[in-house]
Amino acid sequence: MLAPLKRRDLKMSRIRLHTFGKGWSIGFLIALFTLPLSVVAQEEAVSGSIEVRYPSAGKNFERHHEYPLALLKLALAKVKPNYTLQPSDDFMQQGRALKQLSLQQDIDVMWTMTSAERENMLRPVFIPIYRGLIGWRVFLSARPHIVSRKEALSLEALKGLASIQGHDWPDTEILRRNGFQVYDSPSYAGLFEMIALGRADLFPRSIIEVWDELEQFKNKGVGLEPYTLIRYPSASYYFVAPENKTLALAIEKGLRIALEDGSFQSLFKQHFDAVLSKTRLAERTIYQLENPLMSKDTPLVDEQLWFSAASYFEGGVAPRDE
Repeated sequence: MLAPLKRRDLKMSRIRLHTFGKGWSIGFLIALFTLPLSVVAQEEAVSGSIEVRYPSAGKNFERHHEYPLALLKLALAKVKPNYTLQPSDDFMQQGRALKQLSLQQDIDVMWTMTSAERENMLRPVFIPIYRGLIGWRVFLSARPHIVSRKEALSLEALKGLASIQGHDWPDTEILRRNGFQVYDSPSYAGLFEMIALGRADLFPRSIIEVWDELEQFKNKGVGLEPYTLIRYPSASYYFVAPENKTLALAIEKGLRIALEDGSFQSLFKQHFDAVLSKTRLAERTIYQLENPLMSKDTPLVDEQLWFSAASYFEGGVAPRDE
């Protein structure tokens, strides 16, 4: 955004025009119209930072924002010029945030699960911030016979049960394309009310999200199915507006540096080692699903970008794939 022209700037410009005479008036007009740009450059030079706005977390998503915000700060701290991160004034539902970002209004960056449609709509940074774990899904439920099971559910049984997801989440379409019965809701909190009231059997959630949610909603009778996991290729990226190539390149450069120096992996372990331990992957039967929404630009061949169960369980017991 261009800095407003201040009254004293106009006053000084008028003084200079009067001093130099009429012969300078065209040159002055050119200088006048370019002055806001120079003001911005001077302010950035003085402050040494550029403000980058992201969607405010709201009361339900503060814990969900901790890691992606920390990773974004880490990445931008490794590049120049300096960037400062600021939340938006108001909380935005995911659909609204996507639209506002595409219009370059209110926010400059957001993080969300990708799809070919979203990549066409915005400019993604093709580095999966959760290393693919956003597509590793376990099941919240309020059904006693589900949360107290002694063995894994079959894939056929999973598809026969009623699942719920957000109405604008890519996961909703992914699960439907894989044969699951999925009902949707526009309200994040409403989804937990639905599962708690028994209006659905399963609420598939990623293993990086589910533990905070389980703690938040356990007093509503919601529990976790203990022996089953579904997995599909997926990625959450940082997205910027289509025209904001400068910010996209800065984020990508910072993330690449963090991958090279190991600080990306260290931050990931700091946030998710306990999560992976609590999920007890080695005790779960894992069903591999397809993701028809992934674009051809997904960097699936770059192994350093993705979580590897084999590496995680190196020297131990690997999970069972079905």
